[in-house]
Amino acid sequence: MTEVELNALFNISPERVKNVYATNSTKNADEIRRIVKIFNIANEQKETSKGISIRSLAAFKAILISNN
Repeated sequence: MTEVELNALFNISPERVKNVYATNSTKNADEIRRIVKIFNIANEQKETSKGISIRSLAAFKAILISNN
């Protein structure tokens, strides 16, 4: 998901002049925290799936070698 899509989804509008998000209310600050959590979860899932893929590939190669 892109930043623009997340902004639309969470109804956050960045301040164009300062190029930062307005955190003048608790609601806006909470929405920003939620976006950060989403990105953190996505990064963790990406790393986990890489590890699983590497282990799967190693197991597949071991099976191929043992069948020869």
